[in-house]
Amino acid sequence: MTTEEKQMMQPTQEYIRKLQRKRNAGTENCMLSSDLAREMGITAPDLHHYLIDVGVLFRERSTYELKLSKDYAGLGYAKTRSHFRYNKKGDLVETRFPVWTEKGQEYIMKLVTGKGNKEKATRKM
Repeated sequence: MTTEEKQMMQPTQEYIRKLQRKRNAGTENCMLSSDLAREMGITAPDLHHYLIDVGVLFRERSTYELKLSKDYAGLGYAKTRSHFRYNKKGDLVETRFPVWTEKGQEYIMKLVTGKGNKEKATRKM
């Protein structure tokens, strides 16, 4: 990218940074699934598959985004964080994903280790 192109992109990049800060406000103390999984000695995809299997998460069919299922949405286990990127067509795309609150981290750790109270959680990691 030339210096001229970088200068032209600067206002756009600043707008995206401001938008991302605004959308992600309040999620600073939340943990990414990858960090939570690492603490438990598993991979993030394994954690996601498990949480989908037990009904905590589901994948939105149209966007393939991970979302909290309606049974868990109002329990304070997760918040939503946004990430912005440009797709191959040059359109700005927002991807949203759950990040885990302290309460959610504790619940998931108990669920994965078998100390939780979710009946559907029969698959051990």
